[in-house]
Amino acid sequence: MFLILKSPPRQTWIIALAAISLCGFARAQNFTLQVANPNPLGLGNFVPGGTDYDLGLEDNIKGDFDYGLGVTTTYNSNFFLSETAEESEVFASILPWLSYSSDPEGGAIATLTANYNPAMRVYLENSDLNGFDQTGDAVLRLRGSKTDISFFGRYSELSGTDRLTGDFVEGSIMTGGIRAYRQIAARTSLNAGWSAAMSDYGSSVNEGAEVFTTYFGGMWESSPRLSFGSSIRYTMSNSDIAGTRDAWALLMEARYRVGERIWLSASVGPEYATNSGTGVDDSSLSLACSLSARYVINERWSWTSSINTATVPSPSETNYQVNEVAISTALYRQLLRGAISAGLEFRFSDYQAVGAVATPRDDEQYINTYLTYSRPLFSERVFFDSTLRYGINDGLTDWSQFTFSAGLNVVF
Repeated sequence: MFLILKSPPRQTWIIALAAISLCGFARAQNFTLQVANPNPLGLGNFVPGGTDYDLGLEDNIKGDFDYGLGVTTTYNSNFFLSETAEESEVFASILPWLSYSSDPEGGAIATLTANYNPAMRVYLENSDLNGFDQTGDAVLRLRGSKTDISFFGRYSELSGTDRLTGDFVEGSIMTGGIRAYRQIAARTSLNAGWSAAMSDYGSSVNEGAEVFTTYFGGMWESSPRLSFGSSIRYTMSNSDIAGTRDAWALLMEARYRVGERIWLSASVGPEYATNSGTGVDDSSLSLACSLSARYVINERWSWTSSINTATVPSPSETNYQVNEVAISTALYRQLLRGAISAGLEFRFSDYQAVGAVATPRDDEQYINTYLTYSRPLFSERVFFDSTLRYGINDGLTDWSQFTFSAGLNVVF
């Protein structure tokens, strides 16, 4: 379901923008799993969670063109995620960003939004890994009285030690697709979408994957608060070392909303998959699940939680698929000047053999907790942000990791 949401207060979304620079660490560490996300920009999400980049207007540019600069320093106690030979690292990141919207005031039939976030990284101990990351995305949205269609694309180059491979990777992920919504009656709507995602590990020995997703469904609004429906989803993934996986899912969906305070979106159902590894065909039945919730307790406190499942080809183990379950929860507190948040994340990665394997592969369990603090400095255009994070992994290798990041962000 496509919703038009009001922009949050200036201080709130500027702080959220400042926190973007700290998300790169988590994204790089879970690089393998990102190819399974068919909607990386969160288009049409019932539960709001994005950041509005309405930071001001430039008189000589049509539309809303915004830019800023961030500088962040990070300490990592276990840079290569080793079990026995932990190696600490300190690195700095320079993070400029650009954002453009053709319709900052809203209401246009056709709108174009685009973002570009380059990042230069410099390491103290491993200078040979110095390099350049970048992420760019664009959305073309066409809106009518009953129809909403979005074309989107995203390209990311990320670097870091991937949690599932245990290797430092400098890889890229490209995702593109279309999402459509059509109101066919006063309380009934249809929605459909298609996406393609491809990952590449660059010079690493790990293998990338291709994932194609198609879905079609409908929703019925039983009351102003509650709507429910169903959808059919087809997913095809392919990898040189894990074969091809074809999966059909029948999902029951529900949406619940109480004003601007409570949002709940759930999608759950059986998924039947056929896997073809090296000379072996295998089928399995599993549960596909996606749940997102947000509760605005009052004007200063809010809480979010999510549960998601995904399956991706293993990039490093021949004839293995990785079935991932991710559970996260976070509590946010708006201060008089700034904000603080604390969260907990649990990830379970089940390695499923889909062909002949040399040795059995252990599953992975990862627990991660974090605390963030952000506040404006001097004016409403300079912000300080920091993150404290601790994670423990249990699986093929058992390791722990502590990181601390602090930086400044300037909105010009």
